[in-house]
Amino acid sequence: MHLLPEVRPEMLWPDFWLARADDPDAPLLPPAAIPTFNARVREVIGIPDVLALPDDLPAAEVRARIPDAPESARFGVDGAPLSADFWAGLRTAMAFDALSDPAPVRFALALRRTPVRTLPTDCIALKTPDELPFDRLQETLIDVGWPVAILHTTRDSAWAFTLTPGYWGWVRTRDLALADRAAVARFASAEPFLLAAAPWADVAVPGEGPQFTVRMGTRLPLLGREGALRRLQLPAVDAAGQLTLTEGFVAAADPDWHTGLLPPTLRSIIGRAFALLGEPYAWGGLRLGRAGRDCSGLVQDVWATVGVRLPRNSGQQARVGRRAASFQPDEPNDVRLRRLQEDVPPGALLFLPGHVMLYLGMVDGVPYAIHDLWGYAHPDGRVTRAGEVVVSALPPEPSTVRHTLLERLTHAQVIAPF
Repeated sequence: MHLLPEVRPEMLWPDFWLARADDPDAPLLPPAAIPTFNARVREVIGIPDVLALPDDLPAAEVRARIPDAPESARFGVDGAPLSADFWAGLRTAMAFDALSDPAPVRFALALRRTPVRTLPTDCIALKTPDELPFDRLQETLIDVGWPVAILHTTRDSAWAFTLTPGYWGWVRTRDLALADRAAVARFASAEPFLLAAAPWADVAVPGEGPQFTVRMGTRLPLLGREGALRRLQLPAVDAAGQLTLTEGFVAAADPDWHTGLLPPTLRSIIGRAFALLGEPYAWGGLRLGRAGRDCSGLVQDVWATVGVRLPRNSGQQARVGRRAASFQPDEPNDVRLRRLQEDVPPGALLFLPGHVMLYLGMVDGVPYAIHDLWGYAHPDGRVTRAGEVVVSALPPEPSTVRHTLLERLTHAQVIAPF
């Protein structure tokens, strides 16, 4: 774990920051307002709820949702440019000529943690040959029990173009169990449920079936208790690809699981963020096969534990909630510091181009944040590779070499009704 400049060891504990807060147990937003907030988020980013899709969609609308190859995806892991034949093969595989009009919408549950990809391939595509941790075709991850809508499949049916919670993309069909809308809705909205409150929470499955580690914020239906164990419901699949239901077990005393949502307080948010401290950075949730989080994934998962469904990308997250402060380009650092001190509360989200941080507060005139960071820019121009979740200062010293975190801030958002 990195101890960055101006960060003292005691700052690596959530209690240090909670003790400085006015009322860490006050609701950051009323629980009754969360469903409306989540609906407003979907409206702002233009991505509907999975289960709100109609029974079919016009083929032109489905095709418009399927992206082309991003310009940043240029090289394979061997450093060689991805060939024209590679891209042509993907276009053929996507079978646009076979797209029905209207296209029927089918529903499914994710059987396990699985990537959501820009295009239907597991091949890694890089912007530059040396950027191995940054697969430009990796969008995000979904986890066991998450609802999915299927709009189209590849010619060989190995991949499905889907709407997942808050994201469009391609998912391996072997990782999905088909079901009708009502069955998926029952599972996704089941009460009571257990919430994964740890970075990764374990589920044990009897027999020879796969075992699970479940990401923070995932919910699974709670079936009951047997002695020292709690029984969870899990999706499974039959030979025809249809949903069946099975059970898993967790220890009743396991602190990684919480019955229902956490309270929407600063204590919950700061506590869950610090549970991720030191976790390796993973672009789009996946780094060369290792699951993890990036900056916006951290924010999304932390807020999911209290029921708030933030968008997946930092650019989308920057548009939701209430604006607490705006920072103008080339604004002096003393003005930025004063605005942080006066207008931005702990728990707010701080944004700069392509990055988001969770604000912790100020100590001796220096602002601090916890975030999933790849590289830390010092005022003297040096860059320290972090590559993990860190607590860092936003250095108040001006830099003439490379803009620091403080100097790159664009605005701060508070997660509140908007």
